[in-house]
Amino acid sequence: MNPTSVVEAVRRGFYAYNLVMWPMVIVTYLLGAIALVLAVKKTKYSNRTISGILVFLWLWAGIVSCVVFFAWMFGGGAMWYFSGLIFVVGGILFLVFGVIRSSLSFKFTGDSYNILGAVIVVYSMLIYPIIGSLTERGYPAYPIFGTFPCPVTIFTFGLLLWADRKVPRIVTVMPLVWALMGVYPAFVYQVWADVGLIILGVVGFVTILRRNAKLPT
Repeated sequence: MNPTSVVEAVRRGFYAYNLVMWPMVIVTYLLGAIALVLAVKKTKYSNRTISGILVFLWLWAGIVSCVVFFAWMFGGGAMWYFSGLIFVVGGILFLVFGVIRSSLSFKFTGDSYNILGAVIVVYSMLIYPIIGSLTERGYPAYPIFGTFPCPVTIFTFGLLLWADRKVPRIVTVMPLVWALMGVYPAFVYQVWADVGLIILGVVGFVTILRRNAKLPT
């Protein structure tokens, strides 16, 4: 299959997936908004609720998007199974460290790290789909926040920069792996918004490690 055919096939996959899953876009945007509000106006249950939202987004991206749709229904092959595995493992890590152990704590305080996190969040939820609309023939022929792996990963990095305690390094591994893998969809599938995934993922990861040195455990 020539490169043009590959790009067109993937865009047909995006189109079909979005047509089937479009109600979930509303749900996932609402969940993303809830996570942000709970980080700004912290409550007793904020940390576990935000972590639970991340668990849902990561497991949805891994199981429903990568495995059920693109691997099984669309016949995408082994790459999509591997992608699904990354997101299932990531979701389990957020479940263990964020929900069960409550090792993740979020609070927007307005410092420079939080501001960078906010920029990354805005990219994932607003700028990413705008770039997709401008470069990939318009919705629904491009990935969108919540139901696709790449914008979920970007959102995750932004939210982790709102942590007010050290972020366990292990929970940053799968987001970093996927950010580095963004080279593939960006330049093979021509999903140009994923250039931002690569850049913001690396910047987010390094910044989280730097911030960890300044935060309590």
